[in-house]
Amino acid sequence: MSTREHSRSTIVASWILLLSLGALCQIALKYAGLDTGPFDFTPRAFAAAAASAWLWAAVACYVGEFLAWMVILRRSSLSSAFPTGAIVLIVLMIASRWLFDEPMGWPKILGSAMIVAGVLLLGPDHPAATPAAGGRDA
Repeated sequence: MSTREHSRSTIVASWILLLSLGALCQIALKYAGLDTGPFDFTPRAFAAAAASAWLWAAVACYVGEFLAWMVILRRSSLSSAFPTGAIVLIVLMIASRWLFDEPMGWPKILGSAMIVAGVLLLGPDHPAATPAAGGRDA
């Protein structure tokens, strides 16, 4: 495998990891909220939240997301990478429908199509536009 192929597979794997962990994090937070009930900023509410395994799963997902994001940003421009992360909203909409029986009507479907269209219109990163790792241009 050439260096370029390895770099491409690393970035693809990082995107898959970032989007998966982003969705899992939000799902875990939803389950944590369902487990703990209404949050009223009392010590009891904080203790209930801290006792939720779902909350800790969400924290672990956030850490994983951070690590994947660092890999992505080393190889991509921020202006292309950040909007692409909006794809997680589509994954969450589908997961919410499936796991929590939340509604998914035409406005959400149209919005999802607009997100995908926007990401596609941004186009791919151009190597010349991506700063070299390890320093800033003067």
